[in-house]
Amino acid sequence: MKYLLVLLLLAPQCTSPQEELQWYQTCGDPVCGGHTDRSLEPCTTEEVGATCDDEEATCDPGNDCNATLLCTTEDPAVNCPISLRSEKHAIQYLQPEARKAVAERLLSTRLATWQYNNQKDDRQHFGFIIDDDPGSPAVAADGGHVDLYGYTSMTVATLQEQAAQLQAQKEQLQQQQAQIDLLRAELEALKKR
Repeated sequence: MKYLLVLLLLAPQCTSPQEELQWYQTCGDPVCGGHTDRSLEPCTTEEVGATCDDEEATCDPGNDCNATLLCTTEDPAVNCPISLRSEKHAIQYLQPEARKAVAERLLSTRLATWQYNNQKDDRQHFGFIIDDDPGSPAVAADGGHVDLYGYTSMTVATLQEQAAQLQAQKEQLQQQQAQIDLLRAELEALKKR
């Protein structure tokens, strides 16, 4: 029995080690527009990567994109839009057929106004309802939030598709005008006979 107790004490533990709390930077605003007061305590000695003790504590570093610091075990900014080539792999540019499909999907997105169940004012919100198209590129991986970067990119794809369509129509009109000019010239030549 004595040996069994010693073996149990020396056996590796099956519990996973507690992950260390540290300060992480949040995404901030999708478009940097300068620091705005969010009524958070200003950061003093807190720095990204430094350890911290109070999980979910936050502070405001005064960032121009309104990113805050958060004490947690996992980086909350893993889904922030980063567009540097050096941060990506398996890059594939949208071909015209795929761009057209994205544009059609965006154009078929139903827009709505609503009020949140727990909001305290009468303000109307505007946008789309995730339940209508949960597989949209404009829906975040968690299925419960809008991916603003995806939504914006869908809009850009739609603008590119419409620009391509307008260019094709412009070229078609130029060809038709050239044919009309040619027919006019032939008609004038026939009148002179």
